[in-house]
Amino acid sequence: MGVALGVLVLVVVVSVMGGFERELKSRILGFTPHIVLQYAPGGVVQPTLDWNQMSEKLEELPAVEEAYAFAQDNVILDFAGLQSNTTFRAIDTSNGKQMGALRNLLETSYGGSVDMGLDEKAVVSETLAKEYGLKVGDMVQLYSTRNFDEVLRAYKVTERDPIHVEYGTLLSETRVRLGEGVKSGAEGELIDFELLKDIYGRMVELYGVEGREMRPGEAEIVLEVIFLLEEGKPVGDESKRSLPAGTAAKVEAALDRLPGLDMEREDARVLKGIRDIVLPKDLEIIGVYKASRHVLHPGIFVPLPTGQELKGLREGVDGVALRIEDPYKAMQVAHALQDELSSDWAMTTWMAQYKTWFDLIKREKGMMYFVLSFIVLIAVFCVGAIMFTVTVQKRQEIGVMKALGAMPSQIVNIFLFQGMVIGVLGGLAGVGLGLLVIVNRSPIQKFLAWLGFDPFPADFHDIDTIPAHVNPIEVLLIALFAFVLSTIAGLVPALIAARQDAARSLRNL
Repeated sequence: MGVALGVLVLVVVVSVMGGFERELKSRILGFTPHIVLQYAPGGVVQPTLDWNQMSEKLEELPAVEEAYAFAQDNVILDFAGLQSNTTFRAIDTSNGKQMGALRNLLETSYGGSVDMGLDEKAVVSETLAKEYGLKVGDMVQLYSTRNFDEVLRAYKVTERDPIHVEYGTLLSETRVRLGEGVKSGAEGELIDFELLKDIYGRMVELYGVEGREMRPGEAEIVLEVIFLLEEGKPVGDESKRSLPAGTAAKVEAALDRLPGLDMEREDARVLKGIRDIVLPKDLEIIGVYKASRHVLHPGIFVPLPTGQELKGLREGVDGVALRIEDPYKAMQVAHALQDELSSDWAMTTWMAQYKTWFDLIKREKGMMYFVLSFIVLIAVFCVGAIMFTVTVQKRQEIGVMKALGAMPSQIVNIFLFQGMVIGVLGGLAGVGLGLLVIVNRSPIQKFLAWLGFDPFPADFHDIDTIPAHVNPIEVLLIALFAFVLSTIAGLVPALIAARQDAARSLRNL
């Protein structure tokens, strides 16, 4: 019974851990693409514009079931004055398979549907719905987090010094060098080509590096100077350039306008430009889908056009998502696709995306094996102790057997066989009781909850009942583990019994 109870605990716990992992993986695969392809020339991810043609091409491959647009980003969700940072994922509502997969995740207890169409509608996760009390029919507002980058940029522009102060030395040198280098001629103003090239290059570099960080008036003036310098034409042996008459004076006048700019007005222009960012979206919740707080998942699903607007992708998407026949072969398929496509395409599999989480589950499962194995070890130790006691109690019987000609190996086999019988019966009984507990786990959970102890609370795990998945190989290994240890437990007493002296044993010494 000791061996049986140890095997029972191992079988139940390992099966529950396997069921928990299987349940979460099924939910992950319900909303996560098996492979995501992103256009990343030079390692820099860019929006995929020709995703329709790319999807049609990929769907022709034998291992690919479907290919569709992929777009997701962070947003701020506002509901009844409460704000939450969450993630949205865009769904191509014209894709029947995508909508079918989302429908399978729908939490029926909340009601609703997934028929978003192209309207301003959304399906939210169960965890988000519980946290903020969302229900079907509620209206929420989504703010693109991309806007905060724009606001921060504008704030930095208004806080920096004017460029005539920050780059005063560069601008002064430009005025002096241009004034000294320009000579009046019959064809206009002549300037050495190398000098013009150097001045022009500095201004272009200034605009290229700081153009987006300048105030609008400053950027306009620097750009005006660049255009004036571009009007130079080759003269003679091309060692000089001819500028239109008055160019140097115009450049000087333009640079002189920099200190005279109204900085308050320019800062107001910067802040006014923020109005061109993505406006918030008002969405109606039409469904709530099953999710678990233990796995990263999109907080909200929106139609593809809405997602493109929120992320500022226009007609593009983040990439092309693939669902394949066997999701557990995603790595092999990804390697095969990489050989067919150019190196500009980067690929991410669902296993790589959730690798950290899978490693954590694996470690927890291994720790459970290690800790609970001590229960079997304790039971086996007790078996060994009992059998050692039997050898002491049966000393005379052992002496009689030896006196009648029993070989030491025969004495060993008797006790070894006894340990094997205990291992077989204990292993089989433990497996049988474990399977019985797994089959009746729901009534057992309800009974324990009625007593005030719920071993698997649904509020924490977001799973209604204790999950379980019986892996025959794992169960067989557990039973074999118990059998081997029980056999070993009988071996030590057997060797002691075999070494006993027959005459001393008969005299019970």
